[in-house]
Amino acid sequence: MRQYKGGYVKEPITGIHKNIIVLDFRNLYPSIIVTHNIDPTTLNKQCKTKVMVPGFNRWFCQDKIAPIPKRIKKILEDRWEIKKKLEKKYDEKLAKKEKQLKLAANIAYGYFGYRNSPYYSVECAESISAFGRSYIQMVILKAQEEGFRVIYSDTDSVFLSGNQKKVMKFLKKVNNDLPGIIKLEYRGTYKKGLFVTTKTGRGAKKKYALMNGKGEMTIRGFETRREDWCSLAKNMQTEVLKFVLNNQKLKAVNYVKNTIKKVKQHKIKLTDLIITVQLTKPISEYKNIGAHVRVAKKIGNVKVGTTVKFIITKGKGSYSERAESFNKVKIKNIDEKYYIENQIIPSALRVLSVFNVKEKDLNE
Repeated sequence: MRQYKGGYVKEPITGIHKNIIVLDFRNLYPSIIVTHNIDPTTLNKQCKTKVMVPGFNRWFCQDKIAPIPKRIKKILEDRWEIKKKLEKKYDEKLAKKEKQLKLAANIAYGYFGYRNSPYYSVECAESISAFGRSYIQMVILKAQEEGFRVIYSDTDSVFLSGNQKKVMKFLKKVNNDLPGIIKLEYRGTYKKGLFVTTKTGRGAKKKYALMNGKGEMTIRGFETRREDWCSLAKNMQTEVLKFVLNNQKLKAVNYVKNTIKKVKQHKIKLTDLIITVQLTKPISEYKNIGAHVRVAKKIGNVKVGTTVKFIITKGKGSYSERAESFNKVKIKNIDEKYYIENQIIPSALRVLSVFNVKEKDLNE
């Protein structure tokens, strides 16, 4: 299948930022399909009215709504109607229906790019992402022209730093210029946000932590959201993020040091060191034998989809060779060095490296 360019992502400005307002497009790709009548049957057809695709010498006919946009429009209208009802009163059945409609609306874009789909059309999928890039880049440019600092942007969302009242005026102004059912919406205001770097020093995409006025955090991309990290490292990272967003960097560093000390002294729960990884295919199909595969082989008769729980123990060989099923390990057998150097310190530095904290500052 021919590869094509996806959504636009603006590299974040790393560090801590205040007064962050998040805006994002409502159902961006489905709305683009409806607004621009994107369908294999309307691609490059001769017609009275057509819309050109940004960056391409192709168009979509606008004379008559095509089957796919028509169906997506109905799905979106039904979803938005349910969302209005849910805002007034929560209902579990309606909430489930709303999620189903959201998935159904988003499937169309995937179908265009899926070779075995009856609606397969790389040109359609490529055009949708091209329109998406055009709209988010337009918002970024207008925000900068209005004097807002654009901290980060990813596919359909933009993170601005500035006065909320001015941002809301800006939002209204942008929506007046957007065509069809494409709409930019207010998602939330956060008193602080942290954007970190990659190992190469660039701003890390899809990895940030935001804190609202109530002290509640929204975390994306950090180890707290990954399965292959033990709960000790995940919980510690969450606390470190909380300290940092509350201007308590020193407390964050001391918290990590104390966690390391507890590991060395075995003053932690064994269950907090369990690493869980799901088997995504039969054991026989794994070429790289990771820790979870080795443990699964030891357990025997483990099916696809099973979550393997293991702990890294002391001994010879690679750490994957020293992985044991969690119920066969005692606290005295844990590999303290592994957990400190491969779980605790890396997860802490994902946050603290922004403030030039080094490994030696944590493991003294």
